[in-house]
Amino acid sequence: MQINKQINIKGMMCGGCETIIEDAVSEIEGVSDVHADYPSAKCKLSFDDKKVRLEDIYKIIEQKGYAIDLNSETKGGVFIKISLSILALIGIVLLMVFSRKLWHQFSVPDISSQLSYGMIFVVGLITGLHCIGMCGSFVIGYTVKDAEHGRSAYLSHILYGTGKTLSYAMFGAIFGFIGSVVSITPFISGVSILLAGIFLIIFGLNTLNVFAVLKKVRFKQPEAMARYANRKRRNSRSPFFIGFFSGFLLGCGPLQAMYIMAAGNGDPVEGAKFLAAFGLGTLPALLGFGMATRWLSGTMTRRITQISGIILLVMGTMMLNKGLMKTKSGYDFKSISTELTQQLNNK
Repeated sequence: MQINKQINIKGMMCGGCETIIEDAVSEIEGVSDVHADYPSAKCKLSFDDKKVRLEDIYKIIEQKGYAIDLNSETKGGVFIKISLSILALIGIVLLMVFSRKLWHQFSVPDISSQLSYGMIFVVGLITGLHCIGMCGSFVIGYTVKDAEHGRSAYLSHILYGTGKTLSYAMFGAIFGFIGSVVSITPFISGVSILLAGIFLIIFGLNTLNVFAVLKKVRFKQPEAMARYANRKRRNSRSPFFIGFFSGFLLGCGPLQAMYIMAAGNGDPVEGAKFLAAFGLGTLPALLGFGMATRWLSGTMTRRITQISGIILLVMGTMMLNKGLMKTKSGYDFKSISTELTQQLNNK
């Protein structure tokens, strides 16, 4: 008998998760149709219950690092998340407006300075916690194979990391080249940083599952490209190519933010460097997860990604402020702080 079912899924982080779930479930015998939707965190299924049980479909989804949400979230839980997010943002703004010392310590370095590579690496390091949810199953795949053959996974981790970093650098160069076609001014560079900050803030809120409507704010990757990358990655036996084609999954919010910055820089070489720094930053958390899969439960993994969401709110706010500074809009935190101080002194 043909069954139509809609299920709620926890742990979807971006549009790339849609493709991962759809590809995994569509391979199950008896499943005729599957459509996952990241903004609503739902998946619609059509399957023959004589050929496959719903519980078996659940297991496949869970093996990919997601969880089936059998109980809808209470209004109280949503209210708490919204309140905490608002309080966190207010706290960040107050710290950056009223503390000059903290301002100089935490402000985002100029995009043209060497220090910016360190900042991008840190963003990658935090984003790596999100990568656990999306790419963790890729790492588990080759780690399990290494264990079955009685060999260490260290070489596989190196190959995977190399492939993923090269893929990011390649796309960084492409976006840098696209930016070079346009005349890049300090104002345009500032706008690119501002947009990157907005993307990080939105992604941080989405990671905390706050304001579901924000999940619709994204550049959706062409499905053909995502499915091509997943097919190549799935059919590859080499960790290098698994990592390389993982870099083709462009639905990640922070990754899209970095591509905007690469385009805003207007230099293919610098774009490649930016994305290489970002890619290297994502590896410690992801590969560390691969080495510790026996100790981390799915619940713990989701808790880690929620922590990364809070940190991304901070990073996004700082990057947003830096963009406002470069555009000389007068609406950055330092300018507002100076104006408020002058007004208070005049009273």
